[in-house]
Amino acid sequence: MDTHITFKDHHTQCMRKARAPAAQLHALTRMHRIIPEQSRAVEIACVQAFALYASELRWDPKDTGRREDLQLLLNRQARSTLGALPMTPLGALMRDSGLTPAPVALDSRQQ
Repeated sequence: MDTHITFKDHHTQCMRKARAPAAQLHALTRMHRIIPEQSRAVEIACVQAFALYASELRWDPKDTGRREDLQLLLNRQARSTLGALPMTPLGALMRDSGLTPAPVALDSRQQ
């Protein structure tokens, strides 16, 4: 983690780094018909590792913009894992995909 950049810049870099493997994994999942459990494991290990990098050090629970940005990434992950439509309710999407919602993931990282 670079100490000379702001948290906003750091968050932007981490989210950009997380979106690239997420898109590649989505393409591989669709092309090779990977089962959801394996896809979810790779999503958690690769994509969330980039997205949550150093969040335990610089995360401010009052900053809802960053939390919403991470939740959008998690929603995309859940949809690609399950093959769900964009209109799928978010509660069911998170439950069925087995992914942890952004507020819970960030709070557990900070503890």
